[in-house]
Amino acid sequence: MLYYLKFLILTYLTLISYCQAYQWNKIREYGNHHNTEEMFAALDSIHKQCPDITYIYDLPLRSNKNHPLRVIIFSDNPRIHETLEPELKYVGNMHGNEVVGRELLLRLAEYLCEEYQNKNENIQNLIDNTRIHLMPSMNPDGWEIAAQHEWNEGKHDFADISTMLKEHGAKHWTIGRANANEIDLNRNFPDLDKFIYAYNHHRKHKNNHLDSETFRSLLSGNDCKGKPYQIETISVASWIMENSFVLSANLHNGDLVANYPYDISEDTRKKYSGSPDDDLFRQLAETYSFAHKRMQSPEKSCSKEGFQHGITNGAAWYPVCGGMQDFNYLVSNCFELTFELGCDKFPPGNTLKSLWNDNQQSLIDFMMKVHIGIKGLIQNEEGEKIHNAGIKVYYLKNDKWNYIDHDLKSNIDGDYYRLLVDGSYAIEVNSLGYKKEIQYVHVKNQPNQVDAQRLDFILKRATSEEIERQQVLKRYWK
Repeated sequence: MLYYLKFLILTYLTLISYCQAYQWNKIREYGNHHNTEEMFAALDSIHKQCPDITYIYDLPLRSNKNHPLRVIIFSDNPRIHETLEPELKYVGNMHGNEVVGRELLLRLAEYLCEEYQNKNENIQNLIDNTRIHLMPSMNPDGWEIAAQHEWNEGKHDFADISTMLKEHGAKHWTIGRANANEIDLNRNFPDLDKFIYAYNHHRKHKNNHLDSETFRSLLSGNDCKGKPYQIETISVASWIMENSFVLSANLHNGDLVANYPYDISEDTRKKYSGSPDDDLFRQLAETYSFAHKRMQSPEKSCSKEGFQHGITNGAAWYPVCGGMQDFNYLVSNCFELTFELGCDKFPPGNTLKSLWNDNQQSLIDFMMKVHIGIKGLIQNEEGEKIHNAGIKVYYLKNDKWNYIDHDLKSNIDGDYYRLLVDGSYAIEVNSLGYKKEIQYVHVKNQPNQVDAQRLDFILKRATSEEIERQQVLKRYWK
């Protein structure tokens, strides 16, 4: 009798577990949106399915309505940064009523888990050689506001909110865009563009890691629109600054285009304003656009404007101050773009499967780009890793070396990653107390490569006179 009872209990638990797994496996069929609770449950389910290659964590600060800003990591060693393994991130749902990115990242997480287990060689190579952070929702409060407003105000006959979202979506263009305090989070980051444009007028100037400028801006209390900095913004800004991200994309809705820096011109007018890495950013934007089923189409998708090759410079489209895209580029080693994923901000859930099909290859191809260019270790002659070494890049064009006016810094483990398009380069590495070293490299990126060209540096210690000279130059650096 006892054996029979145990058998019934085990059978019951097995059926319950199967039903729960089946419920969340419906993500792959993409029949509807996930509210905040369902989104977290879906992430938990994916982690349980692939515990060895995933890790879930929350940013230290929660949203204004106390929702976690949750991230799932994919890697062969997901809990730690591995030396010479680049990190990338996708951020969805920054505007709460722009929801496709949120759903695509849930589907992407499930896809990566399944395909790794199915021994898809490309996906296994990607995960084994990369640390991938997926944040489905940066603004869960806005999502809830948008959905609830449609339910409260919409004139329709649906049994519940879930059915309404599946068949109808949410139609209001602005409700839920901002956070719970009605602040647009993509105008709420420290406006580092104004600093870099001012510095560019000096022959020698700071061109990266504008940390002190960030802190000064945050301490001022208000963003470039005069609005108070929000807890979601501060949390994500800290996340960007504290991690070794190399590549990133911010997923939006409202048009169909891949947008790249800068997002604002020096005089704030609508005109092209490319960054020092303009060629690289254009290639990264085209990577997403060309793999998309419809983005690169010359036909005007959502508005009167058409975008050649499905890409646009942000400032040439419309100026944005305080955006997350430029903040990434100017405060860290991370190159971020913004992808607008469709005309409808909150489309019916029954269209999401089609939207996944449109974006699936683009999402994968873009992640692969974290491995282009060069990477390496910077250490001294004793084998000690050098943190915060400066990395300058010059490219050869028409027999002349041209400086890319955007330096990077080595990470705490001495590793660095420099995304580069094909070409010949001179790489200069410098660190206080050491003699600078220059090496030359020809970059020829390969499709779907998961290991950038290796270029290590061993710096020799400088003499006391050389160190004094370095300190003087640093003190009067403009």
